[in-house]
Amino acid sequence: MRIVWYSEVKWNYLRTRKQNLLAHFPPNDKILFFQPFSFVNKNFIFPRKEENVYYVTLPTYRKSKFKTFDKLMSFSIFRIFFYIVLKCYANFWIRILLKKTPDCICISNIYYLSLINNNKTPIVWDFNDHPGQFGAQPSWAIQEFNRFINDTDNSIISSSIGITNYLNKEYNRLVNTIPNGVDLGKFNNNLSKDNLSPIPVIGYVGIISPWFFDFELVQKLAKHFNSCEIQLYGPRVIDIENQLDQLLQIPNISYHGEKPYDILPQIMNTFTVGIIPLYSTPEVRRLASGKFLQYLGVGIPVVSVWMDQYAKIEKNIFLSNTHSEFISSVEKALKHPFIPMNDDLREFDWKNLSKYFRNELKAAIR
Repeated sequence: MRIVWYSEVKWNYLRTRKQNLLAHFPPNDKILFFQPFSFVNKNFIFPRKEENVYYVTLPTYRKSKFKTFDKLMSFSIFRIFFYIVLKCYANFWIRILLKKTPDCICISNIYYLSLINNNKTPIVWDFNDHPGQFGAQPSWAIQEFNRFINDTDNSIISSSIGITNYLNKEYNRLVNTIPNGVDLGKFNNNLSKDNLSPIPVIGYVGIISPWFFDFELVQKLAKHFNSCEIQLYGPRVIDIENQLDQLLQIPNISYHGEKPYDILPQIMNTFTVGIIPLYSTPEVRRLASGKFLQYLGVGIPVVSVWMDQYAKIEKNIFLSNTHSEFISSVEKALKHPFIPMNDDLREFDWKNLSKYFRNELKAAIR
């Protein structure tokens, strides 16, 4: 199968849903992964290759502080010219690297939609986040998005049952659910528990952003559990530096930055409880954080804001809707003896989910 993926994140940025799914595709598949331009991380104008995946930077519009470009993109004549040039560039690499028309197109970036309009190749949207949940988007981009979603010739795969229910309600669309998963080969509770800190550790691994991360909740946790350590790991968005600095004034909160994916199991293994301290909003409740499953994989209880996807898991989880519920749940989790659940997690193994995802792509091609 020849696949082109127009992504909203870079191939070599963290370890996202895209890498976990595509890494388990058959080695004879050819995959071209277009990633957006970044002002922070490396850009690759010439393709790089990892196994059977080529990844290359394909610049497109993105929200930024450059208001002049925003203004230009609001004019349809400029936008048409911009995307004609971009399409020529994309097609050049498709011809060079795939040698022929792709069998299927995957997309997860609203700003690439203009490239694939009127395309005869089957198109599948991997719906992991709603574009609007990260702030207001340009009207022209939202129009493109709504047009795509309402076109029943396009297929949609959602990353959680919450997103599926949302799309069914808002767009009356048939949606297939393939949730986020966990690499059980890496995140397993066979790791040694020796030399752990005698002080209980309440830990979080994930992006620290202004959209979801609940700074007030973390502050309350630190003050309530002042005999515990609150450890935060993960990349931080620039806009939150002041808020994070305020948190770090509290003695039992520490921030350790972004860490390589391969050492995350060892880091999580030092936690007594894993937390997902996000805002309790409809947008968050319909998500399915992969960190949730990683915590369970290494064998620690999880306290999280409510997520519909995990509501039916009965072991080792504590879901909350309010700050007071979250704090009460952490109290319970700190005393909770972990119940083994490898069989429960097997359905979420990326190896299995990847097969389901590829089968959906094959079904779209037919």
